[in-house]
Amino acid sequence: MRYSARIAAVLAVVVAIAGGAVAVALTVHKQPAVSHRPHAAAPLKLTPAQAAAQTAAATAAQANSAAAARWIAAQVRQGLVIGCDPATCAAILAAGYTTGGQVVLKPGVRLPRRGSVIVATAAVRAEYGPRLDSLAPAVIASFGTGAEAVQVAVVVPGGQQAYRKAASKALTARRHAGRKLLADRRVLARGAIRTDLFSGRVDPRLITVLRKLAARYPVHLVHFGDTGPRAGKTIPFRMAEVAVPSVRGRHGRRSDLRGMEKLLRSQPAGNRALLLPKRLAHGIRVLQITFLAPSPV
Repeated sequence: MRYSARIAAVLAVVVAIAGGAVAVALTVHKQPAVSHRPHAAAPLKLTPAQAAAQTAAATAAQANSAAAARWIAAQVRQGLVIGCDPATCAAILAAGYTTGGQVVLKPGVRLPRRGSVIVATAAVRAEYGPRLDSLAPAVIASFGTGAEAVQVAVVVPGGQQAYRKAASKALTARRHAGRKLLADRRVLARGAIRTDLFSGRVDPRLITVLRKLAARYPVHLVHFGDTGPRAGKTIPFRMAEVAVPSVRGRHGRRSDLRGMEKLLRSQPAGNRALLLPKRLAHGIRVLQITFLAPSPV
């Protein structure tokens, strides 16, 4: 009997242990699976004012990009490499800039080489960050303000420090050339125009063709301009307006406009400007002489 009692007790313990294990197993099996997937953040709901501000910012950015594209097509010389985001590249081509090698700037694409033009939209600035300011420090035009602004800049190797040195040398050379032009007795420049030449604010290509004109005609300088909207302080004027002289001939006085245009169109390709005859509001007839951007550094 004692032996049977012991056997029964052992069997009872085994059954109890087995029952507990089954209970544990059932408990674990019934626990819900824990998901480790991150919950998608619910989209932030904008207030009407925030939505309106977001729409206005997008509209302003698009308008600035379109203005930059039109300016490039009209004011930047053909054949340059232009780096831009996809939408801006398309707008530049649509505006008439057809002979450049556009580079679509997107993740993984390196900035173009020296002398290239970069159109710095918000998307381009976000992708390239501080490298953009270092490699393309020469801002020749800017459209809009704030986060929606678009800058047109030229790639200059060596960063800001190298550009400052090059710009300083270029300024010194322009001052020397401007003062030499002022010393010519056939050149008439007064007030702000004289100051612009004296202080080196005039593109050297303009000074070269003005000296050519002065060798044959009296040069009455009326106006300098066209540095590009919101251009950097180191960017010189690329446009000059020169009063067109007249001479007395057999049939009375005649203009020397044709002779001036012929002379300027005969210049080498690098010194060939866009010519536009104009008549100012007070009746003075002028020849507008414009060189395309960017100016030499």
